[in-house]
Amino acid sequence: MENGKEIKSTIRTGFVFAYPVAIALCGGLLCRFIPDSGQWFVSILLILAAFGSYLLYARRGGCLVDLRALLSLSWLFGLGLANLRLSNLHEPWTDTSILSFFGFYALTMLLFEACMLLPKKETAVSDDEDRSRVTKALFTLIPVTSGASFLCFCAEVIKLRYIPLFATFTHAYNYFHVTGLHYFTFSSMFTHALTVLFLMFAKKEERTQKRMRILWIANILSLLIPILCVSKLQFLLVFFYPVMILLLKLRFKKFSDLPLKRIGIAALIMAVVLLLAGFVFTVRRNYPEGYLQEIFDMKDPETPEIAQLLYMYVSNNYANFNHMTLTLTEHAHGLRSAFPIVALTGLKFAVPSLTPPDPDLLKQELSTLSVIYDAYFDFGLIGVFVFSVLFGALLAGITRLNERKQSQNPITLLMCAELALYAGLSFFDTWFSNPTSWFWFAITILMYIYVEYQRRRGRS
Repeated sequence: MENGKEIKSTIRTGFVFAYPVAIALCGGLLCRFIPDSGQWFVSILLILAAFGSYLLYARRGGCLVDLRALLSLSWLFGLGLANLRLSNLHEPWTDTSILSFFGFYALTMLLFEACMLLPKKETAVSDDEDRSRVTKALFTLIPVTSGASFLCFCAEVIKLRYIPLFATFTHAYNYFHVTGLHYFTFSSMFTHALTVLFLMFAKKEERTQKRMRILWIANILSLLIPILCVSKLQFLLVFFYPVMILLLKLRFKKFSDLPLKRIGIAALIMAVVLLLAGFVFTVRRNYPEGYLQEIFDMKDPETPEIAQLLYMYVSNNYANFNHMTLTLTEHAHGLRSAFPIVALTGLKFAVPSLTPPDPDLLKQELSTLSVIYDAYFDFGLIGVFVFSVLFGALLAGITRLNERKQSQNPITLLMCAELALYAGLSFFDTWFSNPTSWFWFAITILMYIYVEYQRRRGRS
């Protein structure tokens, strides 16, 4: 009997390691050797693989927002969509692009699985006194975060002399930017996530009327910032982090354990809200008539504008990477990857030569990049493969920390939610060579240390 269990366990482990390699090999070979006329079929297979992989890893991790599941869904779905090449801007993928796209997926998943097999420490348990101190610490962080963010926003308004929502000229949210202050302004999205953590961990008697009024004020102020700044990404994060935290707490052994009806209704409401917000924000950017159609240059100009927008948000990031492999003549040798250090320390002003060269984009307006862009820009294929290994180890490390510590220090849930953003939107941004990402994660670590310190106070 024991031998049978061991054999099953070995087979299961072997499958988990072989699966991403098989997906990468099959996907890469099909993209490379199937003629252009048949690439639509490859795209369908990649999209099906994305959903199949999501279900596999979500079931394996017992969580709807398992980081492996989110990465598989976003990356493979993005590849499938991008491979349709519905825009005249998009060129056939180079061999380097194919190796990068599928190599990143396989290596990240393999390292994640390898790290999860390492011996685990015992799960920490918190007593009532610890929990009470943690709840108090969480509540303290909420008005501090909201108040500091709103004050920084007001300072930016005074400095720049306009509010994006009410502007009458064409603008993007990153035009509204005061160096240094902007990092704190957009830390407002932590308010809503911290509020969810507080409500989850606070006992009924700790949710006093005074505290709840303060929470309402803090959350309204923080919600106003992405609306007034007309920032789709920041508005998305207002919903994303709290939802991720709630789903991280919703563990299951079988899919039948899940309240699928409630989840479906909540997902539908959230999708409608985000689509409406995206439409309103696009309108309030004051783009001239026909501007987006001209930028996107779709092969079928009759494609509805909202469909063009959604398609290009996902697919153009892969196209920018592919374009780089065709045009890049010299690697930056770490300048782009190290830019967060240069930016956050102010070295970019003292030593301008440390500022990395700008990426060569298909169009300057389409400036979003995938998570592996800067790794290739700096070191080529080797950079992509090394980044994949580090990324997989990081996802696994934070997952293990959350499993062990969340009952003692719920900020680990926020850490997981942040990585869920990077995994779930892996096609959208470089994330780890973005100074804002480093700043946000540094703030989260400081919150973790503060809560941990408050939890241990009073202990002998």
